[in-house]
Amino acid sequence: MLHDAAKEVIPKLSICITTFNRSALIGETLDSILIQTTDASEVVVLDGGSTDATEQVLSDYTSRFSRLRYIRQDMNNGFDHDCDLCVKAAKGDYCWMMTDDDLLKPGAVAAILDTLSHDVSLVVVNTEAWDFRMSRVLQSRWIDMESDRMYGPDEMDRLFTDVSVIIPYVGAVVVKRSLWLSRQREQYFGSWFGYLGVIFQSPLPGGAIVIATPWIRYRRGNDHTWSSRTFEMFMINLPSLVQSLPLSSLAKAKVGGAEPWRNTGELLLWRGMGTYSLLEYRQWIRPHLKTVQDKLAPAFIAILPGPLLNALLMLYFSLTRHRYRQAWPPELVLQLLRESRFYLPQWFALTRG
Repeated sequence: MLHDAAKEVIPKLSICITTFNRSALIGETLDSILIQTTDASEVVVLDGGSTDATEQVLSDYTSRFSRLRYIRQDMNNGFDHDCDLCVKAAKGDYCWMMTDDDLLKPGAVAAILDTLSHDVSLVVVNTEAWDFRMSRVLQSRWIDMESDRMYGPDEMDRLFTDVSVIIPYVGAVVVKRSLWLSRQREQYFGSWFGYLGVIFQSPLPGGAIVIATPWIRYRRGNDHTWSSRTFEMFMINLPSLVQSLPLSSLAKAKVGGAEPWRNTGELLLWRGMGTYSLLEYRQWIRPHLKTVQDKLAPAFIAILPGPLLNALLMLYFSLTRHRYRQAWPPELVLQLLRESRFYLPQWFALTRG
C-alpha cells in the first residue's frame, strides 16, 4: 500500500518551454503558468546553454514549485532539436509547446485540460498579440473564429487553411506526445518550424480542435534572439517546409506560396521592417534568379533608404488601414514597423549615438 501511494502521478499535460538567454522575461512567463498547475499538469523548461542569468532564475523557481522541472544543456542545439528534447523529457500525454516570453491568461491550463478530454491529436490555441510591455492589445484574436472547431483526420487542408495565420507561432500548439515521438522529426531540424512538419506530414489520427478563445498573450518586439535570421525563417524556411507537406496547393498558398519573396509588396515591407538588405538578397534570392531583369527589382528594394521606406509604410498603413495578407490588422503591422531599426526615432537615436 505504501508503495502504491508513492507512485508517481503522471500528468495529462506537460507545458514544454525551450529557452535561451531569456532571464529577463521567463520569470513573468512562469508566474503566469505555475499558479495554474495541478497534479494534471507539469512545466518542463529546457535551457539551450544560456549565458545570462537564466540558470539562477530557474533555480529559484524549481526550489519553490515542485511541478517545474529544469533541464540545462551545455550547448545550444538549435530550436527544433531543443523542442524535440523537451518533448522527450516530458511525462504528460500532451505537450503544450509554450514560449519563454509570452503569458498564459488565467484559466488557460484548465481550459486546455478540459479540451483534452476529447482525446484529439492536436489542439491549436487562439492568441492575443500585445506590445512588448504588455500594455496594449494589438490584435484581440489571431484566428478570426468565434467558436471552437473540430477537424477529422481527412480535413488536414481545411485545418491548415484555418490556422495558417497562427501556426508559425509555436506557442499555440498542443500536441499528443505519442504522436510526436512516432513521427519523422530530424529532417526538419534547423528550419525553426519543425513542429509543423511533425503535425502535417500525415493525417492526424485523432483529429484536431481549434480553440476560439484566446488563452495566450503574445509579446511583440522580443524577437532579438533570432532577428538576424527573420527573413530566412519566414521567407525561405517556412515556405520551403510547407511546400514539402502533403497539402493542397491552395492550402500551401496561405503562407504566401513557394517563393513569397517574389512579391514586390512583401519585399518592400520586409525592407521597411529592417529585415531585408543586400545580405539577404545575395544569400537567399539572387541564386534563384537567372536573368538580369529578374534581379533588378529585388536588388533595388534591398538598397532603398530604410528610414524613408519605413516612414512611407507607416503613413500608408495608417491612412489605408490595409490588412497585410488579409490576416494582420494595421495596428500589428505598424507595431512591426516601429520595432524596426529604420523607425525614425530609433534611427536618429542610433545615428547620434
